[in-house]
Amino acid sequence: MHKFSETKALVQLRRVKQGFSNYISQNYAAKAKDCRTCTIVCCQDSDFVNVNITRLEALAIWHTLKNSSRVNPEKFQEIIKRTRKAITKYNLKATGDTFSQTYSCPLFEEGIGCLVHWKAKPAPCIQHGCYEDWHDLPDTKEFAQVEHKVETLNKRVYNAQEAENYATIPIWLIRIAEEMLARELANNKEDKEVYTDDENKSS
Repeated sequence: MHKFSETKALVQLRRVKQGFSNYISQNYAAKAKDCRTCTIVCCQDSDFVNVNITRLEALAIWHTLKNSSRVNPEKFQEIIKRTRKAITKYNLKATGDTFSQTYSCPLFEEGIGCLVHWKAKPAPCIQHGCYEDWHDLPDTKEFAQVEHKVETLNKRVYNAQEAENYATIPIWLIRIAEEMLARELANNKEDKEVYTDDENKSS
């Protein structure tokens, strides 16, 4: 299988998610209750949410948060902080039956909703809606095809171990955030060493 770069895969991932979102919107959304009128926020129901994502999806979420006009640096750190709290509060693990773990999603913001709704929303969240009649529920076959495309993209970027590792949103988001911070610190150290070396040569 031909390998993809993360950048190329992220573009493809967004297209897949957007296509699925359009499909749900055109064929099912009108049959579901409007989330804005619902008294129960599904995303915050810690007994209900068990969404698991791939590494590539977590990276897409991280980039979306970092580049969102609604998320300044302080807000970003606040999101990371409450994501860490969610891991501790709900005892979320990276191994075992991660789909049996439930939690309140840290990507939900009061008054705004999902902070990654337009660019990086997981497929299960796009699929979900408040339907009174089970006959109105979205086609699971289409959902399965989308998940397969997501898994394939993930495998084309990462090695087998990372590609097969699903985990909850909080677990993966913190892992990516820590990796990005480590990379940033390493780059800053590199820049500092180069700058110091140039100073020594000129003195």
